[in-house]
Amino acid sequence: MPDLQRAIDLAMSYCWNETHGYALGGLGYPTFDCSGLIMRSLFEAGFNMPTDQHGNLEHKGTAYLVNCGMTSEDVLGNAGFIETQVTSSVFDLQPGDIVVMNHTNWSGGHAFIYNENVIAYTSTLSGDNINYPNTIGLSGKAKIEASKTRSWNVSTADDPNPNTGACTEVWVHNFDWSYLFGGYDYNDPGDNITICRYPGGLNPTHNRIRKFFLVSK
Repeated sequence: MPDLQRAIDLAMSYCWNETHGYALGGLGYPTFDCSGLIMRSLFEAGFNMPTDQHGNLEHKGTAYLVNCGMTSEDVLGNAGFIETQVTSSVFDLQPGDIVVMNHTNWSGGHAFIYNENVIAYTSTLSGDNINYPNTIGLSGKAKIEASKTRSWNVSTADDPNPNTGACTEVWVHNFDWSYLFGGYDYNDPGDNITICRYPGGLNPTHNRIRKFFLVSK
């Protein structure tokens, strides 16, 4: 039976395990990309996810996660999530929501899991050349994600990508509302921001503070 809390616990445990880094197309063996982190966590928590002929999880990019007119697949919809496309700057996020951002004019996209009142890296993105301080604390609003930062930094949370000089990471990070529309515009028909919510959401009694210890590389 699908268990959303279990999926979030798994995703957060992967984030705090520093043996996992970022790579495009990764499903966590050992690297993830953004959709790979979400899909593997859901798959291992009992959700219906795409598999190959051998029953192994099959990776899909962000364009395949939702029904936004870009592909014929709808991975999260098929797993039972209700999808709502963002059409204004006024919207509501609840713990356990999956936010999927796709742009029809380019191949990039991003997805993350939203959560609240969890241990996270508490720095906030403020520009392309930011250095993320290695500061961990309680975050009222956080995103669970696999992502690539835009510059080298000194945080032990980051895994250097030798091909680009950038830093990459699977992490729980403070969520800044302005981030959601960074490079995306809900008024642009080429942009698609979709909030995916599992019916019933999280059991509030289970949404407690959790701390996962770093596992060094």
